Amino acid sequence: MKKRTLLTTIFVIFLVMAAITFARTSNSNLLKDIRLLTRIIEEVYEKYVDPIDTHKLVMAGVRGLLSGLDQHTVFMTRKDADDLKTSTRGEFGGLGIIIGMRDNVLTVISPMEGTPAYRLGLKAGDKIVSIDGDPTRGMTTEDAVEVLRGEPETQVTITIVRVGEPEPIDYTITRAIIHIEAVPFSGMTEDSIGYIRLARFSDDAGPEVRAAVDSLSSLGMKGLIFDLRSNPGGLLSQAVEVASVFLNPSDLIVYTQGKSQSQYREYLVRWGSLYTEGPLVVLVNGGSASASEIVSGAIQDHDRGIILGTRTFGKGLVQSVIPFTDGEALKITTAHYYIASGRNIQKEDYLKRGESVVLTPEEDESDKELEEEEGEVPDKWWENGDEYIEEEEDSIPKDAPIFYTVSGRKVYGGGGITPDIIAESDKLSRVAIELERKSMFFDFAVQYTAEHTDIPPDFEVEDELYGVFSDYLAERDFTYRCIPEIMLANVESSVVKLEYGEDVLSSIGALQEAIEAEKKHDLDNNRDYVERALRREIVTALWGEDANYQYVILPNDPMIQQAIELIGNRDSYLSYLEPSEDH
Repeated sequence: MKKRTLLTTIFVIFLVMAAITFARTSNSNLLKDIRLLTRIIEEVYEKYVDPIDTHKLVMAGVRGLLSGLDQHTVFMTRKDADDLKTSTRGEFGGLGIIIGMRDNVLTVISPMEGTPAYRLGLKAGDKIVSIDGDPTRGMTTEDAVEVLRGEPETQVTITIVRVGEPEPIDYTITRAIIHIEAVPFSGMTEDSIGYIRLARFSDDAGPEVRAAVDSLSSLGMKGLIFDLRSNPGGLLSQAVEVASVFLNPSDLIVYTQGKSQSQYREYLVRWGSLYTEGPLVVLVNGGSASASEIVSGAIQDHDRGIILGTRTFGKGLVQSVIPFTDGEALKITTAHYYIASGRNIQKEDYLKRGESVVLTPEEDESDKELEEEEGEVPDKWWENGDEYIEEEEDSIPKDAPIFYTVSGRKVYGGGGITPDIIAESDKLSRVAIELERKSMFFDFAVQYTAEHTDIPPDFEVEDELYGVFSDYLAERDFTYRCIPEIMLANVESSVVKLEYGEDVLSSIGALQEAIEAEKKHDLDNNRDYVERALRREIVTALWGEDANYQYVILPNDPMIQQAIELIGNRDSYLSYLEPSEDH
């Protein structure tokens, strides 16, 4: 009885406090709803037939309350809060992927270099549709992180859907200690052009970038390539510090705007502008998010350099962490990021969810997600009932508003940063995907380098080594299904169900044989990729990641080579920074 009285008293206090707080807003509907919520909790506690864990009941209510907001607004336990700190510094056991929500589906924002997920070939944009066989439908990013992280040397299987692949792909990944490193490499190309790879905006990002620029400048670099591809972001303070390296004092980098004027805040270039005049090309792609978009957008808006690559992810929500007692906290979205031209970095797709409670302009009923019967999960729930269509990498967002840089160049809103020059990323063939997924290159390099320790870092893959690798694949019984094979299997299944005649099945069998014959040439048809992958793994195994960058990535990465050519042609470089009809 005492316990029930205490609970009722707490509810009354809560209600009174809520009434005082919300009376100021004159929002009678909100106060009425709070009374309703309180009444439901009290009635359930007092009258539900079975004993109830009141903490779990309240937590379920909290999760339900927040589920109608964006996916970044969550209640955090003490462990969740500790994990948030770990994500910006330190080490943890995991797969090495940054995940978020895209079209209401758990999505890989980017794999982290040198990690298990990176080595197996996971890509930015891969949709994670199940974890260890359990669908991720309805799972938050925090829920997924909880499942994916774990003790090193343990395994987890994730099923992904990738644009251009006709069926889901399973990846069984062994967890490892993930060390967060801001600048994994900086160096100089043969053309005396500096290159800096910034992998994450962790708490050392600014100092590490500053030190790298200073070192390359002392070596006489003629221009700089700043690689932000698949960089998922991190700390705003470090985004400001990194941008300050390239922009002039007092330049506006980014500002935040929330519900009230008090949430408006400008972030200007701080001390220590270091590289403000030489040629600068920034590389981005669909995995470049948040802080990466702030830095690349600021450089673009101030006409400081050229952005090269594909349109970025579009994450421009500002979260504030409100601490509670016992180490718990509420992480809540309080503002949007806007860059100097006035562009909102955030894509609006985070609001287009059936359960969203955020008030938005009226939408056509046909655009709203259809409600499904309770308990029913469509086979391809991640497609939201529609055929998934690959977005063109060089496309400007539909009806994208036009903004202008300091010099008057056109730039586009609609979320994310649209590059000045579109450079499509490589598309992997099916055989390449399967070789990476099954760890063939990595495993072969481990075995091969154990017996061949005197290979120089600038070696080339000759016919003999290529043949040894081919034999290795045969010994390992490497097999895979190509896209025509998968599509033909679907046709065969339909033919059998519809009870077509033997002549049709015979024709399908003939096609299968022809496909098998063609598959024997797939490795040779992808020899360039195979050679690069072998060099990558062998050089890394014998000489380390720095050598892999210097001898494999810099000379062979198509986007880096395009940037080198652009910096080398001063007239072409400058033309992209001048206003015109095209840009």
